[in-house]
Amino acid sequence: MSSFPIFSDVHSLLRWLIILAALWALLRTWSGVAFGSEWTNKDRKSGLIFTSLLNIQLLIGLVVYALSPITRAAMSNFGAAMKNGEMRFFAVEHVTGMLLAVIIAQVGFSLSKRAATDRGKFLRGAICYSIATLLILASIPWPFMKYGRPLLPSFGG
Repeated sequence: MSSFPIFSDVHSLLRWLIILAALWALLRTWSGVAFGSEWTNKDRKSGLIFTSLLNIQLLIGLVVYALSPITRAAMSNFGAAMKNGEMRFFAVEHVTGMLLAVIIAQVGFSLSKRAATDRGKFLRGAICYSIATLLILASIPWPFMKYGRPLLPSFGG
């Protein structure tokens, strides 16, 4: 039995925790910008949890990528795969969008820690977390897409 379905289902389920963490980080950072709040440990933790979950998701995603039958097929004939929307999405677009999201969120977390003012911390986090969240939402294979996936994993079913 292949371990692909297990990793794929965990990867699919973890997206919901990431979306919730992103919303929490966005709420904390944008409200800090809007209200001129003082940067607190809760603000730092919201970014830390968001980026930590993204890093875990990246590692699981790399395992899914390596085990995926779609990726394997795409790599066997990359030129043909680029002409196939589903193969191109999973072999290139999904992984690229998500990798950029992880990098941008991590940069935002690092920049917010180093900013000299509370407003700078909030603004740097808010901008980077917003861009990362948009990339994440654009890169998820939503069910309404031609090659989308279900909202919840099947757990091997």
